[in-house]
Amino acid sequence: MYALTPLKVYVLDRALENAACVDRMERMLAAMDLGRGDVTTITAANLPAVAAEIGGLWPPPQMPVGGICAYTRPIIFTTIDMHQNRTDLGPLLARCAPGTSTDLIGAIYGQMGAPIDQHPHERDRRENCVCWPTYNLGTVRGCSHGCLYCGAGRAGKYLAIGLNLEEYMEQVVGPVIEYYPWNRVFRMILSGDPITLEPEYGLHDLFSRKLAEYSDRYGHFHTGSANVEWLADLPHKDRLVGVWSVPCETVARQLEPGSASAFERIEAGRKCNEMGIPVRYKLKPIIPVRNWREEYAELLKQAVTVSRPESIGFCLYIWNSLESMTATLPIDLLDPECLAAVREAAPSMEGVRTGPFPHATRKMIYQHMIREVR
Repeated sequence: MYALTPLKVYVLDRALENAACVDRMERMLAAMDLGRGDVTTITAANLPAVAAEIGGLWPPPQMPVGGICAYTRPIIFTTIDMHQNRTDLGPLLARCAPGTSTDLIGAIYGQMGAPIDQHPHERDRRENCVCWPTYNLGTVRGCSHGCLYCGAGRAGKYLAIGLNLEEYMEQVVGPVIEYYPWNRVFRMILSGDPITLEPEYGLHDLFSRKLAEYSDRYGHFHTGSANVEWLADLPHKDRLVGVWSVPCETVARQLEPGSASAFERIEAGRKCNEMGIPVRYKLKPIIPVRNWREEYAELLKQAVTVSRPESIGFCLYIWNSLESMTATLPIDLLDPECLAAVREAAPSMEGVRTGPFPHATRKMIYQHMIREVR
């Protein structure tokens, strides 16, 4: 797993009642050079103090030279709440200081979110979208990376890790597979990048084993990591599909701290090809930095030269406005012509989900990418 250096580590008391959960936590602690003595147990009694502490820990006022800020997020070990009618957290939240995040209390008590039908056909038709249907599963909230364009990566204050994976496979993953017999591929993602925690976490081993119990069912991981060597040891790796979000090298280096470089992700794809794992690349998000044409051309050439991707997809930086883009990205890195197009089109792109780049700029960029792939 990644060399995480959390400012502090917590565990919900109920997780300590499960031997498998304790074993999983201790494996992960050992990988971070930590032990049980470094972990604060969360109880109903100390919850208000712990919640206040977590809320103020991150980001640290300063980082050691060479350190990765995203790796210092506090870690909360918990157990996933799989009850159909989840525990009412209102009384617990009422005991905490005003302004305490409801999401934080939910994360502490393992309310990770039910499986999500990410893009139902009915909604896509209603919203004029074309996307792949997928059912998202997940056991981790927060991300090990620190991507500036991502809310969880840029500002997420903790990493909450569900430990009761065996129960999750039996009570959630299996029933979801059976409930949607027409669906063949399920995505393990939630809000972060769980392969960054492998192999100590053991999530994808259990996930692939559960998939193997069914005919023609597969799971994909969507990642910005190059942490893949451990996949070779999984007995059912044939049930997994690797999908990489790949930017150009400048974006990976400047805007995605803590993640793998662009070419490291392509190399990870090559390794997965050698293991027999299908590989797909999504150039996402495409951010037109200075010299973007040359950088993406080099990246695409490498992708199809060293690996055998089943598909290559594109998604420009979207879901933003001129205001949000300039507030989160260093605009001096951006291509001046593309930035000028955003400024000129800002009034007409207000509230448009494909913003901030106007359609003409998006068309130009996508056509360039398609030509390069061909």
